[in-house]
Amino acid sequence: MLALAINLLLALAAVAAVLSLADSAIKVRRAYAALMREKALMDAGFVMQVDPREVRLRAGARQGGAVILPRRSPMLRPLPALARGAA
Repeated sequence: MLALAINLLLALAAVAAVLSLADSAIKVRRAYAALMREKALMDAGFVMQVDPREVRLRAGARQGGAVILPRRSPMLRPLPALARGAA
């Protein structure tokens, strides 16, 4: 009974892996076709324009949440030691 359960589990994992690979292959084929269409347009002399919603600017430093490390001050050289009794 245990061997049957293990075999069923392995078969289920194999089916899931095959379905995942098939889904990835379909997505790759679509992406490749889209890239080839863009390449044909670029070869024809058209310039692709990026939609404004796809342009992501880096957010500036926020006062509350951003962690800004303090700058290290340059190391000070030690002062020469005075001789004992001299002041």
